[in-house]
Amino acid sequence: MKTRNIEENLSLVNNGTLSFFFIGTGSAFSKSYFQTNLLIIKGNDHILIDCGTLCPYVIDKKYNLKIKNIENLLVTHPHADHIGGLEEMAFLSYYTKNSRVNIVITDEFKKKLWNESLRGGMQFSENGKMSFDDYFNQMKPVKIRNKPFPMHEINIGSINLKLFRTHHVTTKKDSFRNSQYSVGLIVDDRILFTADTQFRPEQINWITQNFNIEYIFHDCDVSGFSAGVHATYQELKTLPVELKSKMYLCHYSSKVTGLDVIKDGFAGLAKAGLYYDFD
Repeated sequence: MKTRNIEENLSLVNNGTLSFFFIGTGSAFSKSYFQTNLLIIKGNDHILIDCGTLCPYVIDKKYNLKIKNIENLLVTHPHADHIGGLEEMAFLSYYTKNSRVNIVITDEFKKKLWNESLRGGMQFSENGKMSFDDYFNQMKPVKIRNKPFPMHEINIGSINLKLFRTHHVTTKKDSFRNSQYSVGLIVDDRILFTADTQFRPEQINWITQNFNIEYIFHDCDVSGFSAGVHATYQELKTLPVELKSKMYLCHYSSKVTGLDVIKDGFAGLAKAGLYYDFD
């Protein structure tokens, strides 16, 4: 893996290399690091992973790209730092481009996202009563397994995504049915992005044993008040050296400045504004 700096504008195309570009790497309320939203680029293909409240602003003011120019989207779960910019993104596409945003979403989450999060602000317009399908074009991933956890798969052009259910906010231990919908991603069978998740070493172990994972970008709470919802730094420190050595931490607060992540065995902190190119 190599990193390179952004030039004048954030580009949605590259030379065909799989690239990650973090719009932000911070926790839900971070203003210094913005929110952990990720753009994946490969050749002429791209997809935005999560669009939080700050995402449209940061993309425009910091990276000189308009949110309406992003065509493909995947939402990992319905917290505001991951969906807060969806209304703006969809409205701009609908009213200024006369088009819909392509969104990777299961039928289960589509219904929940509209009825429980988006409907209140988006269902009424001068054109009448609107639906999810008026603003978004569903790209439905295919279910490929149920155990040890549900997993779906889809290709966005040359980008292969495997969505696996995670435990983030759970009302009943180990029950996906009674918990908030949340997923992590395996990209091209080589890069693991957990999105927001509890500390689940058994899940990481299963994925790394069944896929040739080169790098891991893992949710990490350093604030101390999100234990049981996010994986904490102290929990992640207990992982084996071989896992930590290829693990970059994201979704952190400003308290991360007091940590020596390299000394503690991690590959480092994920940084916004850099292209991570996976040769």
